[in-house]
Amino acid sequence: PPRVVCSSTCYRAETDTGREPWGLYRVHQFTKVEMFGVTAAESGAESEGLLAEFLALQKEMFAELGLHFR
Repeated sequence: PPRVVCSSTCYRAETDTGREPWGLYRVHQFTKVEMFGVTAAESGAESEGLLAEFLALQKEMFAELGLHFR
């Protein structure tokens, strides 16, 4: 199946702690990398295999970088 990786800048609103002055809207900016794959929909086995492949790649990358993940 075709595999694609893309990077995008994202923004996520901070959770409301009640300590911010009225009208202040705070966000976190971060960059994320996503992996996409296109599979056939006949049985779902191809999708499950691709997901397992993506998970294995992610675990390998994080382990080599010494980062914690779950």
